[in-house]
Amino acid sequence: MDRSHFLAAGIATIALTLGCNSERKQECSRLLAAMEPLDQGVPSVETVDRVNKDVGALNLQDQPLHIYAENYQKTLTVLSSTLALQASPSAPDGTDDVVKARLKEARTDRQDVERYCAN
Repeated sequence: MDRSHFLAAGIATIALTLGCNSERKQECSRLLAAMEPLDQGVPSVETVDRVNKDVGALNLQDQPLHIYAENYQKTLTVLSSTLALQASPSAPDGTDDVVKARLKEARTDRQDVERYCAN
């Protein structure tokens, strides 16, 4: 391979890498924006369900982001069910603790995504 071909291959590789980074950054922004409503306070069941639906609709192509989103959705499913149970008059003891733990887990998931997206 002569020098011009080597240079062209290098430029193509850089362009492809930058394109992937651009796509990943866009996907990161979309996922983090979808997660944002759960950043503060204790959300309602409706808010958790909406965020879960929004995250599921993202169709993420970046494999690690896709896995983060799937795990986040599993956490939100449990959080939603527990919030609904908490609102019932016959909520069992410890329901508040489960809500706090799942909400903390969801926020930790968001922090994990932020760290991944910062790289």
